[in-house]
Amino acid sequence: MDKDNVTPLRPSHQSREARLARMRGRFEQAHPEASRAPRRGGSARALLVFIAIGLLMIWLASTLAGRG
Repeated sequence: MDKDNVTPLRPSHQSREARLARMRGRFEQAHPEASRAPRRGGSARALLVFIAIGLLMIWLASTLAGRG
């Protein structure tokens, strides 16, 4: 019996890895900054911003309470 050109129901490991590599390549081309290492210090900066906002809200509330 000669070999028929049949597509398997489950892709082989090599074809699955090749497909994932193509998808990763397309993603990195579309989103070049996502492939870079994340920047450090973002959480510390956010904490300082939240503390500053909290202090400003306390100052505003005490100022409004003192006028009334």
